[in-house]
Amino acid sequence: MTAENPHFAYPAGWPEAREMLDFEPAEPAYTAGLELTSLAVFVRDHRHRELPRNERSLEAHYGHFVFSQARRGRDQARRQALETRYGSEPHAGRVAGREARIHELGPEVEPGDSEPRDPAVIAWCDDEMFYLLASDRLDTDVLIAIAESVYR
Repeated sequence: MTAENPHFAYPAGWPEAREMLDFEPAEPAYTAGLELTSLAVFVRDHRHRELPRNERSLEAHYGHFVFSQARRGRDQARRQALETRYGSEPHAGRVAGREARIHELGPEVEPGDSEPRDPAVIAWCDDEMFYLLASDRLDTDVLIAIAESVYR
């Protein structure tokens, strides 16, 4: 990350991130060889009001992918994972037996094209938890392997 966003707090590691959240954040066991570059906890809303711990989310950045997670309540987590569109036309899939939506990586864009490449996105829910993996470089097969490693 290049510039810090005032809506986020940047914990130094997973233990500090856990103290800022009301859920146990999931860490992927498999990261396609990419190192964790930063953690960001969403702690302030659009009016810069501090969010209570039960409304916070976490983003883990691994260079070429980001892993986002939040406790949303069963209905909202399901809606975010299975009804929200995150790029290309989604298709159904599964992550460790859980229903998921998969958005494939878009085609390379021409040099100078102002439209960015559609990212590959895997979104799923697990009871009250919402999870999303996104990358503008890794394809969905790699993202599914990363997602499934959360359950090892």
